[in-house]
Amino acid sequence: MIPARNRRIALKAILPLMAVLLITAVLTLDCPIARAQMSLPILTDPTPNPEDPNVKLPEYDVASVKENKSGDHMMRIMNTPDGFSCTNIALTTIIEIAYGVRQDLISGGPGWVNSTGFDVEAKVAGSDLEAFKRLSPRQRSSLLQTLLADRFQLKLHHETRVLPMYDLVVAKGGPKLKASVPVSTPPDTASDASKNSDAAKPRGMMTMGPGMFKGEALPMKVLANNLSSILEHTVVDKTGLSGDYDFDLKWTPEGTAPAADNGASDSGASIFTAVQEQLGLKLQSTKGPVDTLVIDHVELPSQN
Repeated sequence: MIPARNRRIALKAILPLMAVLLITAVLTLDCPIARAQMSLPILTDPTPNPEDPNVKLPEYDVASVKENKSGDHMMRIMNTPDGFSCTNIALTTIIEIAYGVRQDLISGGPGWVNSTGFDVEAKVAGSDLEAFKRLSPRQRSSLLQTLLADRFQLKLHHETRVLPMYDLVVAKGGPKLKASVPVSTPPDTASDASKNSDAAKPRGMMTMGPGMFKGEALPMKVLANNLSSILEHTVVDKTGLSGDYDFDLKWTPEGTAPAADNGASDSGASIFTAVQEQLGLKLQSTKGPVDTLVIDHVELPSQN
């Protein structure tokens, strides 16, 4: 099985997006993870909180849960048209997806919850398919909570802890962000698109990889959420900046040498320096209340 630390490194770039994306991701540790990048559309999520008692959610009708004993390094997470699928994924990662809480904020449980990979295939009944399609990405992910309780006998509780965190504020000298130009009418032809590069440009996109984070038409909240994952500390947007922005942030990940082929800054800048010099923002150290999850009880999955 893949060491828990390697699992977290490999999945770190994609899991922050699960709350706002319908994502298909395939990662393998046989290839240098430093070269892993993706470009995915951002989806807004105006729907109610999945824990709202007034929101009736369907349940998975069929679910297969198996320990992955293949011995290979392939990991896959995918939202399917009628459910959820993953290969060789640790239980703490599935909990992270189900509850929308970063993996570093999940504690408790035996060692295998981090080190053992599981294959999960879950589908809703045909009669629930239309209702399933209307769910937001966060609501779809929350359907895994019942599956985890049924198959892993998972019991946990929320616990608020005062932890180190960061406020994202405007640095002295002001922001260095480029305001994203709104798209008016989409071009009808390829010729029109070539004349209007702004109209042809994808909106609400991000490309991520070790030492790089590029965004197009993203609000500050999305930037703060992804910085939270990168730093494994909660980052709160206190810039007061509204609207959407384009940016291209590059830094040298901690513990690595600057390298041109992974997109990291060749200056050797830390992410703190890069945020200030490249974006005109600042990560200000502080402490505050953070919602965490504590595993009270869990068992290896029951037979299918």
